Amino acid sequence: MALDAGGISRFGLRPGAGHRPPDLAQAARQEARADPAAPLIKVLIFDLCDTVVRTAGLPGLAHLPGVEGRHDARSLERWLLDSDEFYALERGEIAADEFLAAFRTGLGLTASDDQLHRAFEGLILHEIAGMAPLLRRLAAAYPLYALSNNNVMLWRGIERIFSALDTFTEIFLSQEIGLLKPNPMAFHYVLDKIGCFPRETVLIDDNPHCTAAAAELGMATVLFRDAVTTERELSKILKK
Repeated sequence: MALDAGGISRFGLRPGAGHRPPDLAQAARQEARADPAAPLIKVLIFDLCDTVVRTAGLPGLAHLPGVEGRHDARSLERWLLDSDEFYALERGEIAADEFLAAFRTGLGLTASDDQLHRAFEGLILHEIAGMAPLLRRLAAAYPLYALSNNNVMLWRGIERIFSALDTFTEIFLSQEIGLLKPNPMAFHYVLDKIGCFPRETVLIDDNPHCTAAAAELGMATVLFRDAVTTERELSKILKK
């Protein structure tokens, strides 16, 4: 489904705004601007789901009324991947209730709107061990940004669970910018907003398709596994 000009704004979302956590100085944003005297790597860009917070994945929906005995993770995934509504939700083109109505009908579920909202928000389980303190250490030296394929329900779960959102200078959510990774346009959008060339950035993401797309643009990348490995891999990149 193509992104139409009014698709985001008609649901009260501002295209390209990004989510700005409160109480962050704008000085960090200026540090990311081109400066010949600055180190080569100027900013770090993190994914959110399964990079800073752990998600339940599609098995987390298995308890919904109408799912048990009729659907498994594979059939749920197949419906989502074939669904225009799912991608429209994550690009901010449709509201959550419109997506959930299609989800309920398409899979023949009996769950109420409230049950569906709580189930999707509940897919965000907990902080990934070590990531909050790692982000705080990194934020002392580099501006941090986030770029996440997301939706309004998952975002509520992330806001509820993750304690270090304030470390990010700016958070770019797919439902607000209208672009999904690994589409190169999503990376170009963020690079333009933060004022950096690809070679001046590192993407940390658990999805190999996203890290591959970023690497093709010239960004340094870390395929996320855990906090310890990520810190070690970042150290190698930042020392170059």
